[in-house]
Amino acid sequence: MILILIAVTGYLIGSLPVFALFHSRGAPRVSHLSPGGIRPGRGLREGMIFAGLQMGKGALAALTGLLLAGWTGGALAAATAVLGDLFSLFRPVHGGGGVAVAAGGLLILSPLLLAVGMGIYLLTLFLTRYFSVSVLFASIGVIVFSLVLFPGLYVVLVVLFAGGLILLRNRGRPDRWRKGMEPPVWKRGFRRWR
Repeated sequence: MILILIAVTGYLIGSLPVFALFHSRGAPRVSHLSPGGIRPGRGLREGMIFAGLQMGKGALAALTGLLLAGWTGGALAAATAVLGDLFSLFRPVHGGGGVAVAAGGLLILSPLLLAVGMGIYLLTLFLTRYFSVSVLFASIGVIVFSLVLFPGLYVVLVVLFAGGLILLRNRGRPDRWRKGMEPPVWKRGFRRWR
């Protein structure tokens, strides 16, 4: 019974519409820019705050599950938070990308895997300037490193589930890269450093 409660709580935490907080506080208009999810439309600072709030959802869900039912609960809550972000009750048409929420869950469950994923993401973003490519390589990298480092069975299951969902959600994106339909980061207005 407690695991069902943890799964529902994790899903609801993941479903929280962080973008509504931005819109209600007079922050810049929020628009869907990439498969990484819904991002604020202007400025690096707003993007970093938004990503931090998204990571906070994943960390809160994993920590809640960890406190209520140990590693099993933490893993279940982190996985369902990613599911809630991807297929939200509050945004049924355009869910988030799940990447930042998964990173927040990994912050609690395995900080080493989070560091590996962030390193791959930032390096790929620096080299290619495309969010989509960075998300793809970071997701695959974390999945591979979780199998090599094997931090724990529950963490591996969460990584495989969340990574699989993120990759499934972003399927078909390489066609957009080849056709040049997704502009690089610097063409989207993220060049201002505040």
